[in-house]
Amino acid sequence: MAIGLYFPTKSGATTSWVPLKQPVFPAVEPVDYPEQLTGETAGGTLYVQDKGTKRETFQLQFVRLGTTDRNNALTFFNTVKKSFNTFEYEDRNAVLHTVRWINDFDFQFVIEGRYSGSIDLRKETP
Repeated sequence: MAIGLYFPTKSGATTSWVPLKQPVFPAVEPVDYPEQLTGETAGGTLYVQDKGTKRETFQLQFVRLGTTDRNNALTFFNTVKKSFNTFEYEDRNAVLHTVRWINDFDFQFVIEGRYSGSIDLRKETP
C-alpha cells in the first residue's frame, strides 16, 4: 500500500502528498511515555511519577526522492506549517491517523536530482 499525507483530512483534502517513491523499510513506529520523573532510593526502590500521556510517532525515511516528490513534500510542509496544523496520515495498511509534522524539513541533495530525508509525525491523542 502507498502512504499519503492529507490536509486537513483525506475526505476533504485541499492539499495532499502521496509520494511517488515510498519510504524505505524498516517502518519505524515507536511508542513512548516521555514525561516520567524517576528516582531511586538508597535501598534500590524505584519511584516513578507519570506526568504525560502515551506518545505514538511515525518515522518515515525517504531515499533518493525525485525533485518533484521533494518539492511536493515541501509544499505540504509549508501548508501545514510544520506542527501548527494537524492532518491525516494514511499508513501502509490504509489506516488513517491524525498527526502533526514534528521535525524540520531536511531533505538533502544526495545525487543529481535526488534527495534523501526523513519525516517524523506525532499522532494526536483523542
